[in-house]
Amino acid sequence: MNSIVLVLHVVLPVWIFALMYTPALTGALFLIALAGNLIFGVVHKLLKHEENLKTLLHVLRAVVICLTVAFYMPTALLMSCDRVKLLYPLKRLDYTRGVYGTNAAYYERILPEKLPEVCEDYSFRTQGSMIAQDYHATSWLCFTTDKETLDAYAVYYDRQGYARGAEERDLRWLAGQMHMNVSDNEPVFEKAVVYYMRDYYPKAVVLDYGTMQFRVMT
Repeated sequence: MNSIVLVLHVVLPVWIFALMYTPALTGALFLIALAGNLIFGVVHKLLKHEENLKTLLHVLRAVVICLTVAFYMPTALLMSCDRVKLLYPLKRLDYTRGVYGTNAAYYERILPEKLPEVCEDYSFRTQGSMIAQDYHATSWLCFTTDKETLDAYAVYYDRQGYARGAEERDLRWLAGQMHMNVSDNEPVFEKAVVYYMRDYYPKAVVLDYGTMQFRVMT
């Protein structure tokens, strides 16, 4: 176990990637895990020859392993579990709080707090922070629901003050970003209500009454 930890943190410094990917969460978790590993190292040297304290060392080792796993969990969750509906609240929290930190509230207003009762074909893909020019960590949420749920979302986003509608070129760009196969001659979001947020990195909510799909890109 010690060799594995050494390889992961010295030879292959994956901890740097974890720190970068969800910095607002892993920053504190990194310090806690680091302190735990250092304390365990000191205690191990002092007590490794004390046969009557072997149990204590095993317990401390288990605690340190748990702290290390906790450090990597935000990054692992953000990169996986795209279709696990039960994990949506945690994945949403991980994305908004872990990636954007003090700016989390802005993204929390766009992404639903929880999934509706009618929720099929669910997918929630998320990206983390990266050190790259003109890079933006993006999320794509999509699921199929019913008209009542779409109507409720329309009321919510109207109350948030988001403007409806977008230019045709923006709609086609948005369809591409949402990985929708739309031909040049095919109407885009013909039966949909679109909230298009023209930020430096555009964001959008699509209530598609033609397919009964709810889509969000942040």
